[in-house]
Amino acid sequence: MVVVGGETGHGLLDDVQVLDFEKFSWTIASSKLYLSPTSLPLKIPACKGHCLVSWGKKALLIGGRTDQGNDRVSVLAFDTETECWSLIEAKGEIPVARSGHTVIRAGPKLILFGGEDAKRRKLNDLHTFDLKSLIWLPAQCT
Repeated sequence: MVVVGGETGHGLLDDVQVLDFEKFSWTIASSKLYLSPTSLPLKIPACKGHCLVSWGKKALLIGGRTDQGNDRVSVLAFDTETECWSLIEAKGEIPVARSGHTVIRAGPKLILFGGEDAKRRKLNDLHTFDLKSLIWLPAQCT
């Protein structure tokens, strides 16, 4: 199980904790983000209100509130074998940044619903993210 970030009374967290169910022990994993194999690592942003979704041997971190304040939803991938992070270069109609949203994986797609924006306005929108093409699209439903 992978736990990323969160909040304490002192602010947002940027740590990554992994629970090994075979040993029932916690370890601290890397919180370094590699933009490319040759780039210097950066720290992942401290965040809360994000979603983690399992995708093969990766945990995808979608959205969330950070101190940096992005204007669009970001998607980061944590490789559970190498314990390295990478930024997924999304395309398409990338949703507005948000926290408190819900994300599920349905086959090769993520489905994102709602949350609240940086001004704490409630969102009632639905988006899909294709994990093969890396394209965001708004979903129209009734």
